[in-house]
Amino acid sequence: MLFLAGRAAEKIALNDISTGASNDIEVATKIAKDMVTVYGMSDVVGTISINTEKDPYELQLLGEKYTDAIGAEVKILLDNAYSKAQQLILEHMDKLHEVAQTLLKQETITEKEFDKIFE
Repeated sequence: MLFLAGRAAEKIALNDISTGASNDIEVATKIAKDMVTVYGMSDVVGTISINTEKDPYELQLLGEKYTDAIGAEVKILLDNAYSKAQQLILEHMDKLHEVAQTLLKQETITEKEFDKIFE
């Protein structure tokens, strides 16, 4: 889940967190929740499909223990994704700075220019 890379980059490069990554966190959280509750991608929660968008009370029927397990699994997925994003940024910090310098000079970067940096 590279949605957390922007937040990780802010933390690493600027040692600060802004509100800019809030939508990224929201999207990443929804994906992680769906992985656990809709697609059955959690060994702890198991192969169950809970779609709270269709039925907001569906989760309540399973009980607090299940709700806690789902929350814990979602948190683990997000924490792991954030750690991986931080690791990738630290490994490629030189490229991050090069992209940033390009953006400061010309405000946009083409796919070709971006790819050249990462060759």
